[in-house]
Amino acid sequence: HGDSLSALLRSADIAMYHAKHEGRGRAEMFTAELALEAADRAELERDLLLGLERDEFLLEFQPQIEMSHGGVAQAVTAEALVRWVHPERALIMPGAFVPVAEESGMIVALGDWVMSRVCETAARWARSGVHQRIAINISTRELAQADFFLRLRHAMATHQTPPPMLELEITESLAMDMDERVLGQLSALRQDGVRIAIDDFGTGYSNLARLRELPVDRVKIDRSLVRDIATSAEARTICSAVVGLIQGLGMEVVIEGVETQAQMDMLRVIGCTLFQGYHLARPMGEAQYLDRYATAPAVEPTERRSL
Repeated sequence: HGDSLSALLRSADIAMYHAKHEGRGRAEMFTAELALEAADRAELERDLLLGLERDEFLLEFQPQIEMSHGGVAQAVTAEALVRWVHPERALIMPGAFVPVAEESGMIVALGDWVMSRVCETAARWARSGVHQRIAINISTRELAQADFFLRLRHAMATHQTPPPMLELEITESLAMDMDERVLGQLSALRQDGVRIAIDDFGTGYSNLARLRELPVDRVKIDRSLVRDIATSAEARTICSAVVGLIQGLGMEVVIEGVETQAQMDMLRVIGCTLFQGYHLARPMGEAQYLDRYATAPAVEPTERRSL
């Protein structure tokens, strides 16, 4: 009876976590599929720990392209994206393992690996004359660590990374809920030359007065706001209003998820000049990125928004 009760509780636990993942305030029945998913998740969690110990991760880079009024395209920032070279599952994209890392707490160790590798890469690029910033995504779990900024500054000092070579991306929802300690640390980094960006803007509920007060240089518009811009007048109206608002606050706008030339053309009419997406380039390894984008002229620092 004890074994049966334990199995029953485990099944209920699995169903509960699945229900939470799908959205609170709902019920979820335990199924064989959920059992397999949970077993696979546990195996992935174990492999993740081993992967960190064995250095099985790598970075790929996706450019943010600036389009000048004369139609000249130039890469100004490379977003660093982590991949896992699993010995048995081949290349695993972050969507499959970052949620596991978040829930298990291993996101902190994974984030430290990414942070160190980005700082090393950015310093190396600067020494070789490639003056493109490298953007790194910072998770809620990482920012919650009391010593996160100390570890970031230690990585920068260890690799002698010039602050203007780095850009930190934080999600819209996280930006709206930052406490004074985090705001102060971000402001200090920004004063030193690190760029701060809000990622996935348009997916949460922003307090616009709050947005004006944040130590932010750039706002990345989520793909959901631009997906139908070429075919829907309503989508164009909303996107144009959001872009105008952000630019009016003195921040740069980066459009994420650009997939077609029609979207690009419409966005340029609206007044956008910075783009990222599969239509322009997919994420690629460092060697390929440098071969394709390092020949562009060095990026001149733009005037920074003051608070």
